[in-house]
Amino acid sequence: MEKLSVDIEAIAKNAIRDVFRTDTSKPGFIHIDLGKESSSSELRATMVALKKELSSYTKATYDRPLSYHWLVRFDQQVNTPFHVDNAANQSFLMLGYEPTPIQSELYLGDYHKYARECIDAPKNYLKDFTPVFENNHEHLKPYITKVDTLSNNSYSIVLINNSVPTNHKETLGTFHKATMRSQDFSKERVVNSMIMNMLSEHEEALNEPDEQRFITTSEISK
Repeated sequence: MEKLSVDIEAIAKNAIRDVFRTDTSKPGFIHIDLGKESSSSELRATMVALKKELSSYTKATYDRPLSYHWLVRFDQQVNTPFHVDNAANQSFLMLGYEPTPIQSELYLGDYHKYARECIDAPKNYLKDFTPVFENNHEHLKPYITKVDTLSNNSYSIVLINNSVPTNHKETLGTFHKATMRSQDFSKERVVNSMIMNMLSEHEEALNEPDEQRFITTSEISK
């Protein structure tokens, strides 16, 4: 793996504090700007190194290392609703953005705060949780955060707690939503996507993908 220009241990400490949250005083995500002078392969190498560092933490803390649910690279110019991606109950989404002329915005919605604080939230919202937010968006509005520091001119990583409510939850998840401010299908908006599952001993991990191929590939899924 190539030498990285970032401090993985420092990034992991921030992630443990803000993403691996056990209460809603923390945001449930972090953004790391790698700057304009990074590269696509360094971005992906940083993602893999951060996954390894965080897996050491979950193994030591919960006796549950992180395993890959997916590790993909694709061109994405589609608006999404507020949602959590389909993965294990305790999972974490890492998005690696490459510079692009396509303008977009990323929003996080704290469904735990919504369920506990909003008087208009359904009484059993967390118990009857669905992975896509289908209620009144005005009610969710006070619990939405826009990632203002995200720039389409930089290499960036956003790490999001993708977990869903369970009776034995360790960390608290959040919705995410992507909105395109511009679209041009003659150009690319490359997103490197990684989901990490924190599985209990009786849950079966998927086959581990080829990390080195992910770091070095030039392929982009459509």
